Amino acid sequence: MKPPAARRDRTPSTARIGAIVWPSFFAAGVATTVFFAVVDPLELAAITWARLPVTRGAGYTLGFFMFWSCTLASSAFTAWLSTGAPRRRGGLR
Repeated sequence: MKPPAARRDRTPSTARIGAIVWPSFFAAGVATTVFFAVVDPLELAAITWARLPVTRGAGYTLGFFMFWSCTLASSAFTAWLSTGAPRRRGGLR
């Protein structure tokens, strides 16, 4: 059996993934709401993808997934930075 200190340092992978995905999902929802309160997806589609027929719902969906990918990358990078370097026995070398 492992000592309690060793067990506390390890977080189950599902909890780690949830700690990255859930805040990014929530932040993407807020960002989508704020962004599309000001910008109409049909006008944005006319400016960016004039040749493609994009519905308002598709614009909201694409916007949400764009925001989610940005916030997911940010959360994953933060989690990666917070893990720190592995410690070596005997000090620095």
